[in-house]
Amino acid sequence: MDKIEVVDAACPQCSPEEEVMHTVVKNHLIKCEKCGFIHRLPHEKKRQVDLKVIVSREGKSFPQHVKVNEDEELHAGDEFIVDVGDEVSGVRIQSLELKTGGRSEHAKVTAVRAIWARAIDEVIVKIAVQRRGETESLDYKINGDYEFTIGDFMKLQGYDVFITAIKERDGGIFKREGKSIKAKDIKRIYSQVLKEERRSVGEGLKASKSKKLGNGKRSA
Repeated sequence: MDKIEVVDAACPQCSPEEEVMHTVVKNHLIKCEKCGFIHRLPHEKKRQVDLKVIVSREGKSFPQHVKVNEDEELHAGDEFIVDVGDEVSGVRIQSLELKTGGRSEHAKVTAVRAIWARAIDEVIVKIAVQRRGETESLDYKINGDYEFTIGDFMKLQGYDVFITAIKERDGGIFKREGKSIKAKDIKRIYSQVLKEERRSVGEGLKASKSKKLGNGKRSA
């Protein structure tokens, strides 16, 4: 004779709030012994914990909170949305502050005291502009998902420049023409002002290779 497996679970038909005895029919199907209703075994809700998130934006930091499943593991580089009241920010984890002290790039949620993150929905990109042997540094605010491409032309604070190289935040410097990198992943863009003779034929440049971004701000 087969062994009958018995479980306690809420019955959506006769006892949605209080657990009653059920017998397992097959797989995840169970039968209520009180009313005979057959239904799926309810999935256990994952417990969530409230974690503090320190978000860095434009050199300033501000605290927020996010709910995370207790059994999750967090890693530096993970991206998520922080939504508190009217504040909604796309952020990327930079490091994890541990309850035992110190920081780590990966840890179980239960071991984390606070998440240190950087806002990536809108970022400041530093652009080095080389002109007549001198280099000027400009700051430009733009959506974090905007892509800059090496070899592209753009107008920046009255200059017609082209991108010669891009340095990633967590990588090296790329110089291959056609390589595209999102603003949120960029540490610095290197560009060069077009020569006067090249400006005179600027109208002949392909439209796809021209980007007008507006005015940047000088950085100290």
